[in-house]
Amino acid sequence: MNKQTLILIGNGMAGVRCIEEIVKLDSSAFEIVIIGSEPHVNYNRIRLSSVLQGEASLDEITLNNSNWYATHGITLYTGETVVDIDTDKQIVSTDQKRSLSYDKLIVATGSTPYILPIPGHDKEGVYSFRTIEDCQSFIKIARHYQKAAVIGAGILGLEAAIGLKNLGMDVNVIHHSFSIMQKQLDQTASHMLKSALERKGLAFLLQKDTEAILGNSRASGVRFTDGSSIEADLIVMAAGVRPNIQLAASAGISTNRGIIVNEYMQTNMPNVYAVGECAEHNGIVYGLVAPLYEQGKALATHICGVLGEGYQGTPQSAALKIAGIEVWSAGKVHADETTTSIQLYDEQAGIYKKALFQDDKLSGVILFGDTRDKQQLLDSLLKQRDISIVKKQLIEPNQTANVFESMPSSETICQCNSVTKGSMMEAVNTKGLKTVEEVRNCTKASGSCGGCKPLVEELLAYVLSGEHTEKAGKPPFCGCTGFTEEEIIAELQRRPFTAPAEVMNHLGWKTENGCQTCIPAIQYYLGMIRPDLVQNHETAMKKGDTCTLIPQMYGGLTNAEELRRIADIIEIYNIPSVSITHSQRLRLSGIKPDDLPNIRQALQMPICSNHHYTVHSVTSCTCGQNSSFQTLAGSIEKKIENLSMPAPVSISLSCEKDCEDAAIQDIGAIQIYGGWDIYAGGRRGTHAHAGELLCVTENQKDTAAMIKCLLQYYRETANYSEALHQWMSRLGIIHIREILFDQDLRIQLLKSLETDVSLIQNPLTHVKRS
Repeated sequence: MNKQTLILIGNGMAGVRCIEEIVKLDSSAFEIVIIGSEPHVNYNRIRLSSVLQGEASLDEITLNNSNWYATHGITLYTGETVVDIDTDKQIVSTDQKRSLSYDKLIVATGSTPYILPIPGHDKEGVYSFRTIEDCQSFIKIARHYQKAAVIGAGILGLEAAIGLKNLGMDVNVIHHSFSIMQKQLDQTASHMLKSALERKGLAFLLQKDTEAILGNSRASGVRFTDGSSIEADLIVMAAGVRPNIQLAASAGISTNRGIIVNEYMQTNMPNVYAVGECAEHNGIVYGLVAPLYEQGKALATHICGVLGEGYQGTPQSAALKIAGIEVWSAGKVHADETTTSIQLYDEQAGIYKKALFQDDKLSGVILFGDTRDKQQLLDSLLKQRDISIVKKQLIEPNQTANVFESMPSSETICQCNSVTKGSMMEAVNTKGLKTVEEVRNCTKASGSCGGCKPLVEELLAYVLSGEHTEKAGKPPFCGCTGFTEEEIIAELQRRPFTAPAEVMNHLGWKTENGCQTCIPAIQYYLGMIRPDLVQNHETAMKKGDTCTLIPQMYGGLTNAEELRRIADIIEIYNIPSVSITHSQRLRLSGIKPDDLPNIRQALQMPICSNHHYTVHSVTSCTCGQNSSFQTLAGSIEKKIENLSMPAPVSISLSCEKDCEDAAIQDIGAIQIYGGWDIYAGGRRGTHAHAGELLCVTENQKDTAAMIKCLLQYYRETANYSEALHQWMSRLGIIHIREILFDQDLRIQLLKSLETDVSLIQNPLTHVKRS
């Protein structure tokens, strides 16, 4: 089978990260071609300010060197620009007269700096701050000139200004607003930041609108609309960026502020995707690393044919990367009539903290002077945690390095690259990592925006210290991974995984295909977290060269017509073995595989699931002249048929005269005078014991409802392979009763169960549990 050709326009961070994800998911699916306008391999544009400030070298910000492209068979054209896309013929053309056909196209053209359209903007000495070449020019100019002006006091402008100051220049920062970083900070934090930057030697000219760049062929200064002016030998325009959409728009691809995409990053044109700063999702254009990487993952998952929710949007967060200044914000930062807030302000210590809430759920955070808990607060923002939890995080921050002892292993250290504490500690311990650079190369932690570098440094020091007292905790779930079961579940809840292979790939499984322990467990947890992924269980059990089928007889009830069809099938297909199971069903064994389709059709009956971890059947007492027990058993079976369980579950209904069997089942209901006794947690086998009395119900309807609620709560809270009696022992029967006796919770459990059942019966109907 010939590979499809995948072309990526743009060799930047978002596009190449998308290619990395595609290669991980299916390295043999595409012939990949990358075309980049810059004469470089993929590098970290976010860390250019670190280079300018002298904290990193150009080599250190390289993300993928030439060997990476060659290793993965990727063709890279650098210093070449795509000038035309023919979406009908599926051809791209470059300024080097090169024409290339594609099967799939990803547009990742990024953004371009906004250059103020004022007289003199094209003079020598006027720059944007976007590329390696810009950075090199600043370093060269600083050797010969003294005065610099930066137009724009956003993150990029301030980082550029500090870099120029560190190069020995006198720097004025010009800004049209009365507050700096006004999109990310409120007035209090903005004022504190301005004061801190002034102490570092920056000068600010606020509420100034630039009218013209002064000078002849070379810039010599800046004139403002109020008539005033300043001298400047180097002028940096950092007044924002604009998505680079001209190429896409000229090809007929829908654009607004950016290239309009859906949740799978598809444009309106067939086989054309967009990702990164040029893409607009739900009216938002993102410029930060974490959301762009999430977009790339969603695109890669879709283009490789893996089911997923797609990109759902990301709360914005921002951090200023200037040594000695800690400032960070996320989500909504400006209060309005819909918000309430918690604010802590210590002017003497230079610390300010603010949390905004909508409906008592965290909606935004600002931290100045102390950002140690930003990862926890960002996690709370993503998970919409309640005000009571956030208040404790804000007021009682972790004060010592022992914060890592109480931090769960599933806590994310690096949001950009989804590196958790557990995965980083495992890498340090198993691979002998000693430096932050080694950690970055191995796990990518701190390799993108760099905002988590201090936390990575602290965690590395903690792991390597002689005072490291953290207990080993629970062992890994299985030999395929270093994650515990709880950590795996936490990751499944955080990310829209759709299959075990995707989970194992993302979490770095040691064994490529997993094992009999982790694969079914992941599948079960995925089904519980994402019930829309549940699939029908196999109904035929293969043994040797033959198969076994068990026709479904709800409640053990059948009739002459069904029995006659079964008898005819046994004769026609020469089925050698027929037996009655302990669950009151007929087992047909020795069926030839080729006969299975015809037998299923001839039976005209449902088939019992062969999946071990289900409720295979509900047995019932057969004494007496009526079939009320079997009818009740059948009605319960129809409501829970084929539902995955954490472990096999047995259910039995009985009368008082024949109560022994029901008492030792996982769930047993015994009819008594005036109602039903429901027992749970019984155990069969050589160490059999009776279950505990859970509750008493008045009628069959309440009995069925209580059994279904108990099953659903068990499904939602038990560990995989944890038997019902073990689960009850862990949670305690008092707690379980408190849940099941609450009417609102019972209603919710029944709704959840009905949703899961409907998704098994109608797998194409995607309904999500609230």
